[in-house]
Amino acid sequence: MYWRHLFDSKHHYHFVNLMLWLLLHEEKFEPVQGPTMQAVLGISAWDARPVIHAPLSAAGSLGEGLSPEEQYLARLSREFKLTNETEWLSWRFRHARDSTKWAAVNSVHNNFGSQDAKVVFTEHPNPLDVRVTHRMELPALGDLSSKSYDASELVFGITTTYDKIMDREGALLRSWTRWLTNGHKKSNGASLVLMLDQADKDEVKELEDLLRTNGVDSQVFATGEPMSLTSRYHELAHLLKSFGAVLSSSGGAIKRWYALIEDDVFLPDVSYLQHRLASYKTDEEVYIGLPSEHYDWEATRSNTTTTTYGGGAVFLTRPALDTLSKLACFEMPELRDRFHAKRWDVFLKSCFAWDSDVKMNVLPGFHNPDIEVVNLDADAYESGIRPLVLHDALGRHGMDVNVAHLVTNVCDTCFMQRYEFHDNWVLTVGVSISEHYDTVKHHSKGSMAIIDNVATDESSKSHEVIIDDAGVDRTELIWTENRRLWEFADSVMSDDGAVWQAYIDKAVGEPGPENIDSVIILVWENMTR
Repeated sequence: MYWRHLFDSKHHYHFVNLMLWLLLHEEKFEPVQGPTMQAVLGISAWDARPVIHAPLSAAGSLGEGLSPEEQYLARLSREFKLTNETEWLSWRFRHARDSTKWAAVNSVHNNFGSQDAKVVFTEHPNPLDVRVTHRMELPALGDLSSKSYDASELVFGITTTYDKIMDREGALLRSWTRWLTNGHKKSNGASLVLMLDQADKDEVKELEDLLRTNGVDSQVFATGEPMSLTSRYHELAHLLKSFGAVLSSSGGAIKRWYALIEDDVFLPDVSYLQHRLASYKTDEEVYIGLPSEHYDWEATRSNTTTTTYGGGAVFLTRPALDTLSKLACFEMPELRDRFHAKRWDVFLKSCFAWDSDVKMNVLPGFHNPDIEVVNLDADAYESGIRPLVLHDALGRHGMDVNVAHLVTNVCDTCFMQRYEFHDNWVLTVGVSISEHYDTVKHHSKGSMAIIDNVATDESSKSHEVIIDDAGVDRTELIWTENRRLWEFADSVMSDDGAVWQAYIDKAVGEPGPENIDSVIILVWENMTR
């Protein structure tokens, strides 16, 4: 069914039609199957072209008898144009549950650089030189590859275009699949309500089929006329409200959190998100923003306080969603102006401030404005802080989250965990590896807590929002600029279920005997086999 004219009528009409449509299509709420991760399609951090991340096997298209290491080196050489002589270092990692609490720094008593890197010829490598034989055990947070959490209390609303979803070989679709399914062709319980801007019925049907095939519990709608982004998110909020009401009345899952998020927001660990949301009372009006980095904060007009509008990720309880649907400011004419309307999250926060007593609570990500960053040379993703959301990871950090996040197939909580080795090497999983030539120091930082949704820290008075940083470890590593950095570049899954990662330090300038590329390979073993 095609809802081109859905938004030409009043909101009670939305509800009636949505209820009828859902009753006629009850099967769409059955758990469905998701995509296999044996073949991962993504964009490399070094090259904007789509590349196929295929399984490694002992013999394949690269030639009979080639080892997985030789196959992987051949592909890395092709995709990243490695120098003919390339430095090669590798480790196999076994991971074991060590602590139930995430630490910004996991100290490892072993030496990462205990083996010498070898120089290999990329075209004709010696198989013994590239063999990954050295093994190390690393501590990891929580259960390993359980993926047993139930996210049925969550429903996400996203509005975008058909073309953007299909761009880069469907990268957006693949990223949604990673956090809306359990990775094995089955929904994790969370629902997606997707609004397409001016899509035709064939495009709606195609995306409905793709989402269903890939295991996403979803509903797809389309606007029939040009609308501002703010208007679309306002209408989307009404759809979420109707969606939750229909599910509840029909005996379906009870939705307690209604999220409005931008299409490039990625949720690395939905179970951790639920843990952070659990401290709030869902029978009260709660409005939460999840800014990721410094980009998502700004000074107010008076320059006396700082504020955020949520960083493109806003969560509402049902009572807050009910209040939102009644806010008169959303009837303002500027909402209908496709080109001059405010950013949707800015308008939403302003509306709540004008017409209600609801204030925004904030779960800060990598940046907390109350805590000064000491090491300005470190990338935000290298901080070791447990990630809640990633916003525009490709644009801000050159990260293809679909590829970097693949390690969670074998270790749920390893993504972005930071390990400091005894010999001053530091690994931030899926981000970087660095060798420090000087001593690395720790700088501990405090965190703030809330009780019954009321901030207890005085510093929150310097903001227009209520900051909740309870339990977040923000221990910082301090070092001089004297380090060597390998950036995450690629990841694949082998036939035995292990995840292989490549971190690359590209040579600068003309290659030569003393100026060659360097590759570090990490093989994360599948501990469930």
